[in-house]
Amino acid sequence: MAVEVPDVEPKAFQVMLSFIYSGDLDDLNGDNAMAVLYAAKKYNIPRLVGPSLEFPISELRNVFLAFAQTRLFDLEDFSHRYLVYIDENAETLMKSEAFLQIDQKLLCEILDRDQLQITEEAIGVELYQSQTNLISHGLPYSLQFPSHGRIWTKWTLLMDIEKASEFKREFHCRYNKSVPIRGLLWKIRAQAKSKNGSTDERWLRFFLCCAASENGINYSSTVPNIGDAFVFRIVSQKNGADNFTGKFGEAVLSNKMNQWGFINFISIPELMDPDKGLYDENEDKFTLAIDLTVQNEREKHIYESNGTIEMEIENLSEFAREAFGSGRFSESVLYIKGFPWKIMALINSKNESTDQKWLGFYLWCAAAEKGRKEAKPLTSSRTDIEAENWNFKCSATLRIVSQKSDRADFSRDLSGQIFNETSNSSGFSNFITFTELMNPSKGFYDKDADKVKLAIDFIVKEADN
Repeated sequence: MAVEVPDVEPKAFQVMLSFIYSGDLDDLNGDNAMAVLYAAKKYNIPRLVGPSLEFPISELRNVFLAFAQTRLFDLEDFSHRYLVYIDENAETLMKSEAFLQIDQKLLCEILDRDQLQITEEAIGVELYQSQTNLISHGLPYSLQFPSHGRIWTKWTLLMDIEKASEFKREFHCRYNKSVPIRGLLWKIRAQAKSKNGSTDERWLRFFLCCAASENGINYSSTVPNIGDAFVFRIVSQKNGADNFTGKFGEAVLSNKMNQWGFINFISIPELMDPDKGLYDENEDKFTLAIDLTVQNEREKHIYESNGTIEMEIENLSEFAREAFGSGRFSESVLYIKGFPWKIMALINSKNESTDQKWLGFYLWCAAAEKGRKEAKPLTSSRTDIEAENWNFKCSATLRIVSQKSDRADFSRDLSGQIFNETSNSSGFSNFITFTELMNPSKGFYDKDADKVKLAIDFIVKEADN
């Protein structure tokens, strides 16, 4: 009699049985490793969990599934490992069939990560090229405008207010269909509202909204701040007549402030006055427009030559016990001159004759780290330097930030350091001993939180070849 096991793949079940009866794992491979993991967890076979998880990531059939599975089973170390691999190999993985199979929530989580090593232009191209498949999987971004909304920084949102004679008496808001720009959804909000609590005269409320939670997707914890310059317009219905406009310079929209506009843009009577030319009396409608320029906060640094990057080393007491050569890298990336910069911290020794550990503290250009997947420079924004032949001169101040207001930071300076493909980091191999770093009287170490904070203030100039 056959026994059906609907939620376990047959090959995975066979691998599990072979392991149980003979300890044989010859059939465990990249195609079935995650299915075997699921079977091992389902049937409580702890000894099989390890081999499934330790299978080489690069050989897995679907690393997105691996990430989802390990997170489902609360295997945080492994889920983090898979996520780092996705970050570092994003451009290749987004071209895979596995990418088209991920669910909507995971897609948005991955695309919104600052650590994702791919340009927004590449994201737009990949989404456009595979848009049919992505739409069938519930992609929250409307792709009726191909990939332009993910690439261009300029856009015009349009909204027809139909049945305007009814609109002026309504109390609820009207919205147009969202448009994807820079990976976020944007729309117009319009409402007829009294100006000062009076019910006699109503005014048009006219707002730009970042529709971050449309379709149940909540970006509030991950979306970057975005700077915008925009023009609000009521489009003239008569040839040769002027639009009615209101302008803003740069404003910052974020998860905390996701709309911007005018509470009292124009009175409804003036708007619907036939002589103004803004209202189409025959069609009973008027048209709203917002000319929008969107710039990601990260991109503001593309042409800047200086900046400050920070890094907190948490669980410092554990880090201090790790072996010589162990390291930590800052999760945040600062783009200066179009290239990604990070902090690198290592455990070093001053000489082989001592066991004393020192903190190695370095500025690292993550564009071409040897032995690691390259973090791509924003080449589309680099017109003056070839990404394959970059050469910078950098001066920097490396600091351990004091945790006490009455103590100064511990700092050391670098001057005239050259960064290029073959020399992409510079700093101090013996910046400070861990003994001194963790001495409470020095004020650098937050003992309660078990952490220290590192910072680098640096200036980057293009060096002569």
